[in-house]
Amino acid sequence: MNHKTYRKLRKLATNPRLYFEDARLKRQYPEVEKHNTALKDAKMRFELGEIQTTETFLSDIPDTLPAKAVFSARVALFSKRHAEAERHAINAMQGTRPGTSTFQEAFYLHQEALRFQGRFESALTMLKGITFTDNAARYFRAWRLAALGAKCPEAFESVMTRLTPGDLGWLRSRNHYILLLRDLQLGERAIAEARLLMQQVELEPAGQPKAPPARSDAQKNRWQESAGLALAQLREDLTQYDIDFFLVSGTLLGCIREGAILGHDTDIDVGVMPEVSMTLLHQAIKNSRRFKLQEIVSENTLYVVHPNGVKIDLFRHYKENGKLYHAGIKCRWWNSPFELEKRSFLGDQYFVPVDYDTYLTENYGDWRIPIIEFETFLDTPNIEVTNILNMSLYYISQCIELHRGGRRGGYNKFRIALGTAF
Repeated sequence: MNHKTYRKLRKLATNPRLYFEDARLKRQYPEVEKHNTALKDAKMRFELGEIQTTETFLSDIPDTLPAKAVFSARVALFSKRHAEAERHAINAMQGTRPGTSTFQEAFYLHQEALRFQGRFESALTMLKGITFTDNAARYFRAWRLAALGAKCPEAFESVMTRLTPGDLGWLRSRNHYILLLRDLQLGERAIAEARLLMQQVELEPAGQPKAPPARSDAQKNRWQESAGLALAQLREDLTQYDIDFFLVSGTLLGCIREGAILGHDTDIDVGVMPEVSMTLLHQAIKNSRRFKLQEIVSENTLYVVHPNGVKIDLFRHYKENGKLYHAGIKCRWWNSPFELEKRSFLGDQYFVPVDYDTYLTENYGDWRIPIIEFETFLDTPNIEVTNILNMSLYYISQCIELHRGGRRGGYNKFRIALGTAF
Protein backbone atom coordinates (compact mmCIF):
# COMPACT_ATOMS: atom_id res chain seq x y z
CA MET A 1 0.00 0.00 0.00
CA ASN A 2 1.47 3.35 -1.01
CA HIS A 3 1.57 6.33 1.32
CA LYS A 4 -1.21 8.25 -0.45
CA THR A 5 -3.65 5.33 -0.21
CA TYR A 6 -2.75 4.82 3.45
CA ARG A 7 -3.51 8.50 4.21
CA LYS A 8 -6.92 8.21 2.54
CA LEU A 9 -7.85 5.08 4.47
CA ARG A 10 -6.65 6.60 7.73
CA LYS A 11 -8.76 9.71 7.13
CA LEU A 12 -11.79 7.54 6.32
CA ALA A 13 -11.33 5.60 9.55
CA THR A 14 -10.59 8.54 11.85
CA ASN A 15 -12.64 11.35 10.29
CA PRO A 16 -15.18 10.02 7.78
CA ARG A 17 -17.01 13.35 7.58
CA LEU A 18 -13.84 15.10 6.41
CA TYR A 19 -13.07 12.23 4.01
CA PHE A 20 -16.43 12.52 2.25
CA GLU A 21 -16.26 16.32 2.25
CA ASP A 22 -12.86 16.13 0.50
CA ALA A 23 -14.29 13.64 -2.00
CA ARG A 24 -17.19 16.00 -2.74
CA LEU A 25 -14.81 18.90 -3.34
CA LYS A 26 -12.67 16.82 -5.70
CA ARG A 27 -15.74 15.98 -7.77
CA GLN A 28 -16.81 19.63 -7.84
CA TYR A 29 -13.30 21.00 -8.41
CA PRO A 30 -11.15 18.57 -10.45
CA GLU A 31 -8.10 20.79 -9.88
CA VAL A 32 -8.69 21.13 -6.14
CA GLU A 33 -5.18 19.87 -5.27
CA LYS A 34 -3.65 22.56 -7.47
CA HIS A 35 -5.90 25.16 -5.84
CA ASN A 36 -4.98 23.92 -2.36
CA THR A 37 -1.29 24.28 -3.20
CA ALA A 38 -1.89 27.88 -4.32
CA LEU A 39 -3.90 28.49 -1.16
CA LYS A 40 -1.08 27.12 0.98
CA ASP A 41 1.34 29.52 -0.72
CA ALA A 42 -1.09 32.39 -0.14
CA LYS A 43 -1.35 31.56 3.56
CA MET A 44 2.43 31.47 3.88
CA ARG A 45 2.70 34.92 2.26
CA PHE A 46 -0.08 36.22 4.50
CA GLU A 47 1.76 35.10 7.64
CA LEU A 48 4.79 36.98 6.33
CA GLY A 49 2.68 40.13 6.12
CA GLU A 50 2.90 40.22 2.30
CA ILE A 51 -0.72 41.16 1.67
CA GLN A 52 -0.51 42.13 -2.01
CA THR A 53 1.34 38.91 -2.87
CA THR A 54 -1.28 37.00 -0.91
CA GLU A 55 -4.04 38.50 -3.02
CA THR A 56 -2.15 37.67 -6.21
CA PHE A 57 -2.05 33.99 -5.25
CA LEU A 58 -5.74 34.08 -4.33
CA SER A 59 -6.75 35.55 -7.70
CA ASP A 60 -5.93 32.26 -9.45
CA ILE A 61 -8.28 30.22 -7.23
CA PRO A 62 -12.06 29.97 -7.96
CA ASP A 63 -14.09 32.23 -5.69
CA THR A 64 -16.58 29.44 -5.07
CA LEU A 65 -14.02 27.16 -3.39
CA PRO A 66 -15.03 27.26 0.31
CA ALA A 67 -11.45 27.16 1.62
CA LYS A 68 -10.59 30.21 -0.48
CA ALA A 69 -13.69 32.05 0.70
CA VAL A 70 -12.79 31.42 4.36
CA PHE A 71 -9.22 32.60 3.91
CA SER A 72 -10.34 35.62 1.87
CA ALA A 73 -12.58 36.59 4.79
CA ARG A 74 -9.53 36.56 7.09
CA VAL A 75 -7.51 38.70 4.69
CA ALA A 76 -10.39 41.17 4.32
CA LEU A 77 -10.70 41.53 8.09
CA PHE A 78 -7.04 42.54 8.37
CA SER A 79 -7.57 45.00 5.52
CA LYS A 80 -10.58 46.48 7.41
CA ARG A 81 -12.90 45.56 4.51
CA HIS A 82 -15.54 44.21 6.83
CA ALA A 83 -18.48 44.03 4.42
CA GLU A 84 -16.28 42.09 2.00
CA ALA A 85 -15.24 39.74 4.82
CA GLU A 86 -18.90 39.16 5.60
CA ARG A 87 -19.62 38.28 1.97
CA HIS A 88 -16.70 35.85 1.74
CA ALA A 89 -17.77 34.13 4.98
CA ILE A 90 -21.33 33.73 3.70
CA ASN A 91 -20.04 32.23 0.45
CA ALA A 92 -17.96 29.74 2.43
CA MET A 93 -20.92 28.70 4.58
CA GLN A 94 -23.11 28.28 1.53
CA GLY A 95 -20.49 26.10 -0.16
CA THR A 96 -19.98 23.58 2.62
CA ARG A 97 -21.87 21.66 5.29
CA PRO A 98 -22.53 22.89 8.86
CA GLY A 99 -20.66 20.04 10.53
CA THR A 100 -17.35 20.78 8.81
CA SER A 101 -14.49 22.77 10.28
CA THR A 102 -14.58 25.03 7.20
CA PHE A 103 -18.20 25.99 7.90
CA GLN A 104 -17.50 26.67 11.56
CA GLU A 105 -14.44 28.80 10.82
CA ALA A 106 -16.49 30.78 8.29
CA PHE A 107 -19.28 31.21 10.84
CA TYR A 108 -16.99 32.83 13.43
CA LEU A 109 -15.30 35.03 10.81
CA HIS A 110 -18.80 36.13 9.80
CA GLN A 111 -19.53 36.97 13.43
CA GLU A 112 -16.37 39.07 13.61
CA ALA A 113 -17.24 40.90 10.38
CA LEU A 114 -20.71 41.74 11.72
CA ARG A 115 -19.32 43.03 15.00
CA PHE A 116 -16.76 45.27 13.29
CA GLN A 117 -19.65 46.78 11.34
CA GLY A 118 -21.58 47.40 14.56
CA ARG A 119 -24.29 44.90 13.58
CA PHE A 120 -24.58 43.20 16.92
CA GLU A 121 -28.26 42.32 16.66
CA SER A 122 -27.55 40.51 13.38
CA ALA A 123 -24.73 38.65 15.08
CA LEU A 124 -27.08 37.53 17.85
CA THR A 125 -29.66 36.40 15.30
CA MET A 126 -27.07 34.23 13.58
CA LEU A 127 -25.95 32.74 16.89
CA LYS A 128 -29.52 31.86 17.84
CA GLY A 129 -29.88 29.93 14.59
CA ILE A 130 -26.57 28.08 14.88
CA THR A 131 -26.74 24.63 13.25
CA PHE A 132 -23.76 22.94 14.89
CA THR A 133 -22.67 22.09 18.43
CA ASP A 134 -19.73 23.95 19.91
CA ASN A 135 -18.53 24.25 23.50
CA ALA A 136 -15.21 25.87 22.65
CA ALA A 137 -14.15 29.27 23.98
CA ARG A 138 -14.81 30.87 20.55
CA TYR A 139 -18.52 30.02 20.85
CA PHE A 140 -19.01 31.75 24.19
CA ARG A 141 -16.75 34.62 23.15
CA ALA A 142 -18.94 35.24 20.09
CA TRP A 143 -22.05 35.30 22.28
CA ARG A 144 -20.37 37.59 24.81
CA LEU A 145 -19.14 40.17 22.30
CA ALA A 146 -22.45 40.23 20.39
CA ALA A 147 -24.42 40.58 23.64
CA LEU A 148 -22.02 43.31 24.80
CA GLY A 149 -22.46 45.31 21.60
CA ALA A 150 -26.24 44.89 21.74
CA LYS A 151 -26.22 45.68 25.49
CA CYS A 152 -28.28 42.56 26.02
CA PRO A 153 -26.97 40.25 28.79
CA GLU A 154 -30.23 38.31 28.58
CA ALA A 155 -29.15 36.93 25.21
CA PHE A 156 -26.07 35.36 26.77
CA GLU A 157 -28.05 34.13 29.76
CA SER A 158 -30.36 32.19 27.44
CA VAL A 159 -27.36 30.09 26.39
CA MET A 160 -25.65 29.86 29.76
CA THR A 161 -28.70 28.58 31.64
CA ARG A 162 -28.90 25.52 29.39
CA LEU A 163 -25.66 24.22 30.93
CA THR A 164 -25.13 22.50 34.25
CA PRO A 165 -21.84 21.95 36.11
CA GLY A 166 -21.38 18.54 34.51
CA ASP A 167 -21.65 19.87 30.96
CA LEU A 168 -18.77 20.67 28.67
CA GLY A 169 -18.52 24.43 28.38
CA TRP A 170 -20.22 25.16 31.72
CA LEU A 171 -17.17 26.83 33.28
CA ARG A 172 -16.34 28.70 30.07
CA SER A 173 -19.87 30.04 29.83
CA ARG A 174 -19.71 31.36 33.42
CA ASN A 175 -16.34 33.01 32.87
CA HIS A 176 -17.54 34.80 29.73
CA TYR A 177 -20.75 35.87 31.47
CA ILE A 178 -18.73 37.50 34.25
CA LEU A 179 -16.65 39.37 31.65
CA LEU A 180 -19.86 40.48 29.93
CA LEU A 181 -21.28 41.89 33.17
CA ARG A 182 -17.97 43.64 33.86
CA ASP A 183 -17.87 45.27 30.43
CA LEU A 184 -21.52 46.33 30.71
CA GLN A 185 -20.51 48.19 33.91
CA LEU A 186 -22.64 45.82 36.02
CA GLY A 187 -19.85 45.46 38.54
CA GLU A 188 -21.75 44.28 41.58
CA ARG A 189 -23.48 41.55 39.60
CA ALA A 190 -20.16 40.51 38.10
CA ILE A 191 -18.55 40.19 41.56
CA ALA A 192 -21.54 38.24 42.91
CA GLU A 193 -21.42 35.81 39.95
CA ALA A 194 -17.65 35.43 40.25
CA ARG A 195 -17.79 34.67 43.97
CA LEU A 196 -20.57 32.13 43.42
CA LEU A 197 -18.55 30.46 40.66
CA MET A 198 -15.47 30.31 42.88
CA GLN A 199 -17.50 28.68 45.67
CA GLN A 200 -18.90 26.11 43.25
CA VAL A 201 -15.47 25.25 41.84
CA GLU A 202 -13.89 25.03 45.29
CA LEU A 203 -16.44 22.41 46.33
CA GLU A 204 -14.60 20.07 43.99
CA PRO A 205 -11.21 18.58 45.01
CA ALA A 206 -8.19 20.54 43.81
CA GLY A 207 -6.73 19.31 40.55
CA GLN A 208 -3.47 17.48 40.16
CA PRO A 209 -0.47 19.75 39.52
CA LYS A 210 0.94 19.52 36.03
CA ALA A 211 4.19 20.85 34.67
CA PRO A 212 3.52 23.94 32.55
CA PRO A 213 3.93 23.28 28.83
CA ALA A 214 7.44 24.08 27.70
CA ARG A 215 8.43 25.18 24.21
CA SER A 216 10.93 23.05 22.35
CA ASP A 217 13.99 24.74 20.90
CA ALA A 218 12.39 24.60 17.45
CA GLN A 219 9.20 26.21 18.80
CA LYS A 220 11.23 28.91 20.55
CA ASN A 221 13.08 29.69 17.32
CA ARG A 222 9.83 29.91 15.32
CA TRP A 223 8.30 32.16 17.98
CA GLN A 224 11.33 34.47 17.97
CA GLU A 225 11.22 34.68 14.17
CA SER A 226 7.49 35.39 14.10
CA ALA A 227 7.77 37.97 16.88
CA GLY A 228 10.70 39.67 15.15
CA LEU A 229 8.77 39.90 11.89
CA ALA A 230 5.65 41.31 13.58
CA LEU A 231 7.66 43.86 15.54
CA ALA A 232 9.57 45.04 12.45
CA GLN A 233 6.38 45.40 10.41
CA LEU A 234 4.62 47.28 13.20
CA ARG A 235 7.49 49.75 13.20
CA GLU A 236 7.21 50.13 9.40
CA ASP A 237 3.47 50.82 9.61
CA LEU A 238 3.72 53.26 12.53
CA THR A 239 6.69 55.09 11.00
CA GLN A 240 4.38 56.22 8.20
CA TYR A 241 2.65 58.33 10.86
CA ASP A 242 5.90 59.48 12.50
CA ILE A 243 5.23 57.23 15.50
CA ASP A 244 8.22 55.68 17.27
CA PHE A 245 7.68 52.96 19.84
CA PHE A 246 10.00 51.50 22.46
CA LEU A 247 10.22 48.17 24.25
CA VAL A 248 8.59 47.96 27.68
CA SER A 249 7.76 45.50 30.47
CA GLY A 250 8.51 41.82 29.81
CA THR A 251 9.70 42.46 26.26
CA LEU A 252 12.30 44.94 27.50
CA LEU A 253 13.32 42.52 30.26
CA GLY A 254 13.86 39.80 27.66
CA CYS A 255 15.82 42.15 25.44
CA ILE A 256 18.20 43.25 28.22
CA ARG A 257 18.57 40.08 30.27
CA GLU A 258 18.20 37.32 27.67
CA GLY A 259 18.83 39.08 24.35
CA ALA A 260 15.55 37.51 23.20
CA ILE A 261 11.88 37.28 24.14
CA LEU A 262 11.34 35.56 27.49
CA GLY A 263 10.68 31.86 27.04
CA HIS A 264 7.20 31.95 28.61
CA ASP A 265 5.98 35.18 26.97
CA THR A 266 3.07 34.90 24.57
CA ASP A 267 2.91 38.51 23.38
CA ILE A 268 5.02 41.64 22.89
CA ASP A 269 4.83 44.86 24.92
CA VAL A 270 5.73 48.22 23.39
CA GLY A 271 5.03 51.80 24.37
CA VAL A 272 4.75 55.27 22.89
CA MET A 273 5.35 58.63 24.53
CA PRO A 274 2.52 60.98 25.64
CA GLU A 275 2.97 63.16 22.54
CA VAL A 276 1.36 60.38 20.46
CA SER A 277 -2.42 60.55 20.68
CA MET A 278 -4.71 57.53 20.78
CA THR A 279 -6.51 59.00 17.78
CA LEU A 280 -3.30 58.86 15.73
CA LEU A 281 -2.56 55.32 16.92
CA HIS A 282 -6.05 54.18 15.91
CA GLN A 283 -5.63 55.80 12.51
CA ALA A 284 -2.29 54.08 11.93
CA ILE A 285 -3.69 50.63 12.77
CA LYS A 286 -6.88 51.29 10.80
CA ASN A 287 -4.81 51.95 7.66
CA SER A 288 -2.48 49.00 8.22
CA ARG A 289 -3.29 45.80 6.36
CA ARG A 290 -0.90 43.81 8.53
CA PHE A 291 -2.43 44.42 11.94
CA LYS A 292 -5.93 43.90 13.25
CA LEU A 293 -7.36 45.33 16.45
CA GLN A 294 -8.37 42.81 19.06
CA GLU A 295 -11.80 43.44 20.53
CA ILE A 296 -10.54 44.71 23.89
CA VAL A 297 -11.43 48.19 25.08
CA SER A 298 -8.88 50.18 27.07
CA GLU A 299 -8.44 53.94 27.36
CA ASN A 300 -4.69 54.13 26.73
CA THR A 301 -3.84 50.76 25.17
CA LEU A 302 -4.32 49.14 21.78
CA TYR A 303 -4.17 45.36 21.47
CA VAL A 304 -3.27 44.22 17.95
CA VAL A 305 -2.50 40.94 16.22
CA HIS A 306 -0.33 40.16 13.18
CA PRO A 307 -1.37 37.62 10.48
CA ASN A 308 1.16 35.16 11.92
CA GLY A 309 -0.70 35.21 15.26
CA VAL A 310 1.75 37.34 17.26
CA LYS A 311 -0.10 39.68 19.61
CA ILE A 312 1.29 43.09 20.52
CA ASP A 313 0.12 45.33 23.36
CA LEU A 314 0.71 48.97 22.47
CA PHE A 315 0.72 51.20 25.57
CA ARG A 316 0.37 54.95 25.28
CA HIS A 317 2.25 56.49 28.22
CA TYR A 318 1.02 59.59 30.01
CA LYS A 319 2.50 62.00 32.57
CA GLU A 320 1.22 62.50 36.08
CA ASN A 321 2.95 63.93 39.16
CA GLY A 322 6.37 63.81 37.54
CA LYS A 323 6.09 60.15 36.52
CA LEU A 324 5.34 58.26 33.32
CA TYR A 325 2.45 55.81 33.49
CA HIS A 326 1.07 53.09 31.26
CA ALA A 327 -2.15 51.30 32.08
CA GLY A 328 -4.61 48.52 31.40
CA ILE A 329 -8.24 48.08 32.46
CA LYS A 330 -7.54 47.28 36.12
CA CYS A 331 -4.21 48.85 37.04
CA ARG A 332 -1.34 51.05 35.94
CA TRP A 333 2.45 51.03 36.32
CA TRP A 334 4.68 54.06 36.94
CA ASN A 335 8.25 54.75 35.90
CA SER A 336 10.66 57.59 36.37
CA PRO A 337 10.91 59.68 33.16
CA PHE A 338 13.48 58.28 30.75
CA GLU A 339 15.26 59.04 27.50
CA LEU A 340 15.52 56.53 24.66
CA GLU A 341 18.33 54.93 22.69
CA LYS A 342 18.44 52.11 20.15
CA ARG A 343 19.49 48.59 21.06
CA SER A 344 19.81 45.36 19.06
CA PHE A 345 16.88 42.96 19.45
CA LEU A 346 15.60 40.10 17.28
CA GLY A 347 18.00 41.02 14.51
CA ASP A 348 17.05 44.69 14.38
CA GLN A 349 17.39 47.98 16.28
CA TYR A 350 14.65 49.20 18.64
CA PHE A 351 14.28 52.02 21.13
CA VAL A 352 14.71 51.19 24.82
CA PRO A 353 15.15 53.40 27.92
CA VAL A 354 18.73 54.65 28.22
CA ASP A 355 18.69 53.94 31.96
CA TYR A 356 17.09 50.53 31.56
CA ASP A 357 18.45 49.46 34.95
CA THR A 358 16.26 51.98 36.77
CA TYR A 359 13.27 51.13 34.59
CA LEU A 360 13.56 47.39 35.15
CA THR A 361 14.28 47.79 38.88
CA GLU A 362 11.10 49.85 39.24
CA ASN A 363 9.18 47.15 37.40
CA TYR A 364 10.71 43.96 38.79
CA GLY A 365 13.01 44.67 41.71
CA ASP A 366 16.11 42.51 41.21
CA TRP A 367 15.45 41.93 37.52
CA ARG A 368 18.76 40.13 36.88
CA ILE A 369 17.58 36.97 38.67
CA PRO A 370 14.79 35.07 36.84
CA ILE A 371 11.72 34.31 38.97
CA ILE A 372 9.85 31.28 37.69
CA GLU A 373 6.42 32.13 39.13
CA PHE A 374 6.44 35.93 38.87
CA GLU A 375 2.86 37.26 38.95
CA THR A 376 2.55 40.47 36.94
CA PHE A 377 -0.50 41.72 38.83
CA LEU A 378 0.83 40.87 42.29
CA ASP A 379 4.62 41.11 42.26
CA THR A 380 5.48 44.25 40.27
CA PRO A 381 6.70 46.91 42.76
CA ASN A 382 5.37 49.84 40.70
CA ILE A 383 1.79 48.63 40.22
CA GLU A 384 -1.15 50.82 41.23
CA VAL A 385 -4.65 49.33 41.18
CA THR A 386 -7.00 51.73 39.39
CA ASN A 387 -10.13 49.58 39.28
CA ILE A 388 -10.55 47.44 42.39
CA LEU A 389 -13.58 45.66 40.94
CA ASN A 390 -11.78 44.58 37.77
CA MET A 391 -8.74 43.53 39.76
CA SER A 392 -10.90 41.52 42.17
CA LEU A 393 -12.49 39.72 39.24
CA TYR A 394 -9.02 38.87 37.98
CA TYR A 395 -7.97 37.56 41.41
CA ILE A 396 -11.07 35.34 41.53
CA SER A 397 -10.42 34.00 38.04
CA GLN A 398 -6.86 33.13 39.06
CA CYS A 399 -8.06 31.41 42.25
CA ILE A 400 -10.38 29.25 40.14
CA GLU A 401 -7.70 28.39 37.61
CA LEU A 402 -5.03 27.64 40.22
CA HIS A 403 -7.41 25.51 42.33
CA ARG A 404 -8.34 23.43 39.31
CA GLY A 405 -4.66 23.14 38.37
CA GLY A 406 -3.62 22.04 41.86
CA ARG A 407 -1.16 24.92 42.28
CA ARG A 408 -1.70 25.54 45.96
CA GLY A 409 1.07 28.12 46.44
CA GLY A 410 -0.21 30.40 43.70
CA TYR A 411 -3.79 29.88 44.85
CA ASN A 412 -2.93 31.02 48.39
CA LYS A 413 -1.22 34.16 47.08
CA PHE A 414 -4.28 35.22 45.14
CA ARG A 415 -6.62 34.28 47.99
CA ILE A 416 -4.68 36.63 50.28
CA ALA A 417 -4.73 39.37 47.64
CA LEU A 418 -8.47 38.91 47.20
CA GLY A 419 -9.03 39.29 50.93
CA THR A 420 -6.92 42.45 50.95
CA ALA A 421 -8.86 43.87 48.00
CA PHE A 422 -12.07 43.65 49.99
